[in-house]
Amino acid sequence: MHESRGLGDVYQRQAMKSTIVEHLRPEFEPVAVVWSESIPEGALEFKKGRFGCILNLFAEASRRGRVAGGSRETIVCSGGRAALGFGVDFIASETELDHYSATFSKGLESARDEGAYRERMESARPSWRPLYEFGERRHCSFDMARRWLQDCLPRYDIPDRYVLFKPLSRTGSDENARTVIFPVSPLELAGLTTLLGSVIEGADPVQVPQGADCFRIGCFGYDQYDAEPPRAVLGMLDVDGREVMRRRFRDDTLTLTIPMPLFLRLEREADNSVLQLPAWSKLRS
Repeated sequence: MHESRGLGDVYQRQAMKSTIVEHLRPEFEPVAVVWSESIPEGALEFKKGRFGCILNLFAEASRRGRVAGGSRETIVCSGGRAALGFGVDFIASETELDHYSATFSKGLESARDEGAYRERMESARPSWRPLYEFGERRHCSFDMARRWLQDCLPRYDIPDRYVLFKPLSRTGSDENARTVIFPVSPLELAGLTTLLGSVIEGADPVQVPQGADCFRIGCFGYDQYDAEPPRAVLGMLDVDGREVMRRRFRDDTLTLTIPMPLFLRLEREADNSVLQLPAWSKLRS
């Protein structure tokens, strides 16, 4: 994989003042996703062995300006681990692959081994049992979910110990930032999508992948880092993700995850873009 260290002086000059942010004037702080060998003192991290959704780490960075992060020891959710690049437990065995194929489709109805699935469902914490029973309905069948897990989910086992969510204004050029996540309103999304389309060849500057929202702000963004051309990833389109976002942001807040090489291209264009049009200024005011 490529490293984002040394991607250029543009980000160094703009680490504390992004041209995009200056003109977009978003309500919520953009967040950089950083691979790191250490976590800063005072950063928010889940306690070892305790479940926590990584969307809350992202929200803390955006809403409260805190650095938040996790490691293989503190991220116990299989989805969160896969999203951040700490390996993919879903395919560790045929048993796990079968279980998650049922969970991602129609739950008990889709289970290949109903007895084993029911046993696991009934041993889960009470608040999770409806999820296991009905499934997440991301796929209409067990087989489709299984193919998605095997062929479509980007898989990473990153070399670094931690993944950090850092407010963009606190992220420096010497850090291994992989993506920048913008929490956006419909208006902010319109501006950013137009800016993206102005620097990307073709007519498809934004990817809208199927999957959980933790994947959309994590591994799908990593995947676009190495893509040519890279695209942004639209997120917070998942029922579970919307529930978290409702508590932290607003019902009309989405996310746009931009891989760092593409973010730097947008920074260079942002001073002479749609964000300077009188129509944009009128909408923004």
